[in-house]
Amino acid sequence: MSRDDGRSSFDRFVQESSGALFGQAYVLCGQYHEAQDLVQETLVRLWQHWDRVAVYEDPRGWARHVLHNLAVSRWRKARIRLGSLGREQAVEAPDIGHLDVVEALGRLPERQKRSIVLHDVVGMSVTEVAAEMGVPEGSVRGWLSRGRASLASDLSLSGAGGDVQKKT
Repeated sequence: MSRDDGRSSFDRFVQESSGALFGQAYVLCGQYHEAQDLVQETLVRLWQHWDRVAVYEDPRGWARHVLHNLAVSRWRKARIRLGSLGREQAVEAPDIGHLDVVEALGRLPERQKRSIVLHDVVGMSVTEVAAEMGVPEGSVRGWLSRGRASLASDLSLSGAGGDVQKKT
């Protein structure tokens, strides 16, 4: 693949995928600017490896995986910094309309959170989520079910008159 062909296919990839990547990043970190940074860093890494990644069956999966790893790495670094300071630092909260959901997602076990983000935010099927996470579909269905139940309970949606929509 020539560099010009690679650039045009990468540009097309960015146009088609950056919105979903941003949605995933925002739900994972809960902050608009942090999500933008995660997407940018993901796209930089993708461009650095585009000659190899472009021929993958699912370059989007590689990008989602990189984005997730970057988010987890940032969480770990933040915990270490906070631990070394001996106190928590105040962090600017995201838009109030999303704050409760993002906080509730943050309390879920990692596999439940990741399956919900990939399925309900990114829009992947259960089969696709299972393939990306390297687990059976039944495990993903279980994580989705338990995660959604925990979210509904945590957010008190059933008593607040909120609509809970499940995607199967």
